[in-house]
Amino acid sequence: MKKANKAKIFIVSFFFINITFLMFGGKLTLADTAIDSQNSVANAYINVTAPTTNTWSLTAPNFNFGTQTASSSVINSNATGDAAIKIVNLSGTSTSFFLQQSISDFTLVSNTIVLSTTAFYVSVANSSDGKLIGSSNVNIFKQNGVVLRSGTGANGTMNSGAVTAQLTVDGTTKVIVTGSYKATITSTLVTGP
Repeated sequence: MKKANKAKIFIVSFFFINITFLMFGGKLTLADTAIDSQNSVANAYINVTAPTTNTWSLTAPNFNFGTQTASSSVINSNATGDAAIKIVNLSGTSTSFFLQQSISDFTLVSNTIVLSTTAFYVSVANSSDGKLIGSSNVNIFKQNGVVLRSGTGANGTMNSGAVTAQLTVDGTTKVIVTGSYKATITSTLVTGP
């Protein structure tokens, strides 16, 4: 009998496991100790100039008089603006100015029928800081009326007090057609006394 050569094959697999140990150690916090009793001083500078364009901006309120009942008499309706008048003066000066407004005819939204308006009075309360001085009962219907003037130190962002309006419609001379009417208020800032 012959001896067979037998070879033994060993398969060895190695698995490496990487285990990281995190060590947390407590560190004592010590109070700061001043090591230099003399303080150092540094300066910071900025040079700001006024913009050359768009130095003024204006935001005026809207008015909603709600629903009114048409009649054959004079109708007076009051409304408060949805915001104050906001004026921003970035010119860097307290240049005096005034704000004039005018309002167009009220026309029916669905066509060109004109509401028989006879007056539109605006009243503006003074600003709380004295930068804006308001006017009372200024009729701006199809004409310019000064509703606001500059006060002391009128620069930066300025907000008026409450803005109210009264609309007068004459139903005695013309039949008032039912519907929703709209008018446009034009606001103009004018510099000067």
